[in-house]
Amino acid sequence: MSGYTLRRRAEWTPHSGIILGWPGLKGILQDYPEYLARATQEVSNIAQAVAHFEPVTLVVGAERIEEAEVYFNEIETPFSIRLHRIQGDSMDIWMRDIAPVFVIKENPGEGTLVGLDYNFNGWGGKYPTPTTCELARKILQDMGLERIETSIVTEGGALETDGEGTLILTESSIVNDNRNPGKSRQDIEGELIRTLGVEKIIWIPGRDGLDSTDCHIDALARFARPGVILLSRANEVEPTDWTVVYEEARSILSTATDAKGRTFEIIEVEEPDEDLFEPPPKGVKGVKGIDDDRAVRSYVNYLLVNEGIILPQFGDPAHDAAAIRVTQSVFGEERKIYPVLIEQLPVLGGGVHCATQEIPELP
Repeated sequence: MSGYTLRRRAEWTPHSGIILGWPGLKGILQDYPEYLARATQEVSNIAQAVAHFEPVTLVVGAERIEEAEVYFNEIETPFSIRLHRIQGDSMDIWMRDIAPVFVIKENPGEGTLVGLDYNFNGWGGKYPTPTTCELARKILQDMGLERIETSIVTEGGALETDGEGTLILTESSIVNDNRNPGKSRQDIEGELIRTLGVEKIIWIPGRDGLDSTDCHIDALARFARPGVILLSRANEVEPTDWTVVYEEARSILSTATDAKGRTFEIIEVEEPDEDLFEPPPKGVKGVKGIDDDRAVRSYVNYLLVNEGIILPQFGDPAHDAAAIRVTQSVFGEERKIYPVLIEQLPVLGGGVHCATQEIPELP
């Protein structure tokens, strides 16, 4: 017996800070300076939004550290934005997936903060870089935290927990030979139970190859609190694979129960009108998201921060406003909504939640 339990806390519990990252000059955006500049600006905007609620750690490659120092020296926020320098110039921005997943190691009478290393491999070998594949290990070394090795490959954006024993995820993003060849769903469940402290796992089919993540759960369904799920509804005139993914998720979640035996209240948030946006450019290969047909514009890809919510906005006034109303009604006045416009990140395959990773505060 190990004598301890690992437990992933719900995102709405208090944090000691949030991790974000600037893209590296020799990462997957190196040949597209306009995308790199826009992504850098939008990550910086999210960092400033988060710093109204809690401290920020911004991971920056050594080749850009002076640039970041100049930029953030001009910025004043209620909480600090600390630059975390790393060696390696092929950084990516998706900290939800490439940073450690922080959990509490519970021993009798005490708990310590540790980090899970889920062996990031570039979303199934699609976009690996030397820096991103080693980042979880490097961050934990720099923070002086214990690294918990795991026997599976997955990403933080694939894992949605209520902190009370329930985990939701898509089968396509983890029971997949591009991450876990030869492993059964039962094998993977056992390791998720061990590393996250969950008791019940709800599987949504998802779709392999539908986007660069193979359909991460954090752009589809999120816990607002135990028993309450925000579900992203595709805004499609004609049915698409995304419509089917939504319908399957809705069907499964509407009849499922959580680890405590509760049925779910499901609240839908409609995505923006895709006709308002230019389609992603064709022929740009090797950049996460760009060679997909559809940008990731999901309002449920928000980030819960201490006493607040960083809520993505996409430039569709009607749907942006509706998302604010729905989100405020769900979370109430105890959380302040801080809207942040993102236009480049969705085209690159992610959003606010994808770009951030919380560090839980010890209870």
